[in-house]
Amino acid sequence: MLNTRLQACADLISPGAHVCDVGTDHAQLAVYLLEEGIAADVIASDIGKGPLQAAQRTIAAHGLETRIRTILSDGLAQIPPEGLTHIVIAGMGGETIIHILEDCPFPLNGIQLILQPMTKARELRTWLYTAGFGIDAERCVRDDRYLYAVMRAAYTGVCVTPDAVTACLGGMDLQDADCLAYAERVYAQLCKARDGRRSAGQSETPFDAEAEQIRKKLEEYR
Repeated sequence: MLNTRLQACADLISPGAHVCDVGTDHAQLAVYLLEEGIAADVIASDIGKGPLQAAQRTIAAHGLETRIRTILSDGLAQIPPEGLTHIVIAGMGGETIIHILEDCPFPLNGIQLILQPMTKARELRTWLYTAGFGIDAERCVRDDRYLYAVMRAAYTGVCVTPDAVTACLGGMDLQDADCLAYAERVYAQLCKARDGRRSAGQSETPFDAEAEQIRKKLEEYR
């Protein structure tokens, strides 16, 4: 059984997919995708030998050695791109995900990216849009008391600078209770930072205007 974060990633993958799970750890997602008939085959990769060995044990326990290929890889550096339709990068900081995508040695055209940042989601969305990717699906999941964004992106070739709402909330549907709670948390963080700057006598910044944009967006759903 997957945790809520990995389940949300699995839900964004199309049937018959050829998947690379970057930072696979214990290969739980890879095994799930095959046993549920979602993926045709999976590459399970990790930068560490220990996690990859743990993944291999999980794969062997489920009898999936012929359908899940394990590769020791620094991000996507050692991953063969032939036939890949989806890349999953979950459970890492947004800056690490950006670094992995920036250093990818092959074009990402036509590959669906399923991304679940633990931190810096705003920075990741901004990088995606300015690097020519679009986010076509996004949701929020609750894991214990924390809320995390899970997004699906693909290369479009259109480079844009996202506005505050897009950078902070992406494609979340605020009619969903967890997505709304995520947006309210983002707004609270912006307000806290703004109030701290004001208390320190600092001048207004673009982030102060962004807090107002998020407030207006929230008002549409309250």
